[in-house]
Order: sequence, then structure tokens, then C-alpha cells
Amino acid sequence: MSIQDEIRKLVDTETAKHKRLIEYTERQLRTGRDLDDVLQDPYIINRLTPVERLALLDEPEIVEAARDEILERMRADLRTMAGG
Repeated sequence: MSIQDEIRKLVDTETAKHKRLIEYTERQLRTGRDLDDVLQDPYIINRLTPVERLALLDEPEIVEAARDEILERMRADLRTMAGG
């Protein structure tokens, strides 16, 4: 087996694909996108079933990034309410 075959085998595993989807989702959340929008993104929809998308929400990286998104949204709302 060639080195290219070995690399392809590593990159094409389900674990590697899942990791790329986690990284993509986390990256999108960190840029300020809403979690609902990210989960409806064609990149996600074309690669995950609804059950797999639900499982994605249990990943620690996604939970942390989503928490940051929610906190930032709440801060912005409170700043607006406070007049600043």
C-alpha cells in the first residue's frame, strides 16, 4: 500500500469526517453565525442526517462555541436595553 493510500485511508474515515464537521461548525459559530443557521448550512445538511446533526450538539467544542454565541447575544441585548 502506498503512502497516498494510507493518507487517503486516514482522511476518509468516518472519524476524520466527523472531526471536520465539528471544526467547521465551531469555526462558523466563532465568526458570529447563529447556531440555527450553521445547522441549516448546505455543507452540514449534505453530510449529516438530522440525528447526526443532533449528536453534533453534544460535542464539547460545539457546546462551548454555542455557549459563547448565546452569551454574546445576551450581552448585546442587554447593552441595547441599557441604552449603550
